Amino acid sequence: RLRAAEPGSRRGAQDMPLCTGHCGDRRRAVRRCHLAVPFRVVSVHDRLLRPQLHRAVVGRTQEKSQPDVSAAAASRGENARAGAEHARQKEAGMRKLIALLCALGVAVLSAGCSGGSIYSNYRDIAELMIVQTLGFDSMPDGGVTVSVSAEGSSGAGSEDGSKKPERLSASAASLTEAQDELQHYSGGLQLFFGHTAYFILGADVLNTDTARFFDCIERDTAFRLSIPVYAVSSGSASEIILGAGDEERDATKLMHALTQELRLRGNMHVYTAAEIISAMDVNGAALICAVAAAPADATDPDAGEGEMAVVPDGYTIIYKNKACGRIPAELARGVSLILNEAGPMTVSVGNAALQIDKADCDIEPVFGDGLEGLTFNIKINASLAEVNGGFDPDELAAGLEDKVRALAEGVLELEKSTGCDFLHLGSALEMRHPVRLRGAAENLALVLPDLDMRVCVSARLDRSFKLDLKETGP
Repeated sequence: RLRAAEPGSRRGAQDMPLCTGHCGDRRRAVRRCHLAVPFRVVSVHDRLLRPQLHRAVVGRTQEKSQPDVSAAAASRGENARAGAEHARQKEAGMRKLIALLCALGVAVLSAGCSGGSIYSNYRDIAELMIVQTLGFDSMPDGGVTVSVSAEGSSGAGSEDGSKKPERLSASAASLTEAQDELQHYSGGLQLFFGHTAYFILGADVLNTDTARFFDCIERDTAFRLSIPVYAVSSGSASEIILGAGDEERDATKLMHALTQELRLRGNMHVYTAAEIISAMDVNGAALICAVAAAPADATDPDAGEGEMAVVPDGYTIIYKNKACGRIPAELARGVSLILNEAGPMTVSVGNAALQIDKADCDIEPVFGDGLEGLTFNIKINASLAEVNGGFDPDELAAGLEDKVRALAEGVLELEKSTGCDFLHLGSALEMRHPVRLRGAAENLALVLPDLDMRVCVSARLDRSFKLDLKETGP
């Protein structure tokens, strides 16, 4: 019953364009008129019908877009029931796991330490002989001698509770066989090398070949590369391990006291196995702290007859796995001064004792057509430790410079004469001039004899407590 107005007809207050054409069915006509025909161009009857048609169209549209509330509610209910069931199953699984862990803990705790350990390689400490110092010696027929010093706390104590060190030595064709041979003399205790604290190499080892011993140290899982290595300047390692100390103090305690003293005073550097192996890998040269056996009664009046002590004896120079020279004990401090490792060492100058607080060495290369020389600039800061009578600070500083210069020149002379860069000056130069001195770390030894080495020392007394009066002692 809707009528389409003619274009241009006036049925209200204004002229409006009208929709034209014929609508095929009623629904299409209603939608077209509802959306396109202005409100004022239809009859009164159509005006009353339009709101009803609008409500019908909107209702059908909302009915199509409205979801099924009942189906969604049913789906949510099923999901909730499934989630609750999963939570109950998970809680039951956690209870079973906690019960299993509690049962395992009770089983472990109730087993104790007597054969019920969960470790397959468990060993009671009372059945172990814990080796702390290990010595190597070479035999004329190519065999080796292994000597050990073990702590008495490993179970080797006497019945009254006193702890006595154990000393053993055995010889065989190889290091492994010698270690196995030691087991026959352990009194039923199993040798344990995991706590080895010191290695000692005999003089015969240094004069023949040290490669097999360092190779054993690297391969054996019981040894650590951070263990200090000492070389016997004259004699064998077994003499020190078996003869040093007394019934209460063994070689381990003596070596421990010696190591602490050297590190505290800074007179010598105690090289570890890792440092020695790394140094030989660079240019084949390395230093090993040397020790010697000395009669203990020379310094200890209470020492027993024949008791031996262990004293520092400079350095042994190793080149291509063999000893090629020695740095005597009186020049050992020169190595620390050149390598910037000097500690609070004491130097006697005239009637005073000076303590070196700080030492700094700077190496300057001298170039011409190539590398022609090296200049070592050493700066010393010292303090007055002791004086007998009057003194002049300038004279003491000059005397200290002469002492330090003599130490450094003595070490550098050995560096040139041996033909090996055991101080590793080439590495320091190559790091400072990586382009111009490339390869100096490995090849500096080839030009060492031709280099001109100069040592310049400047010393200063930082603490003289204003005792700078030039007085004459009584």
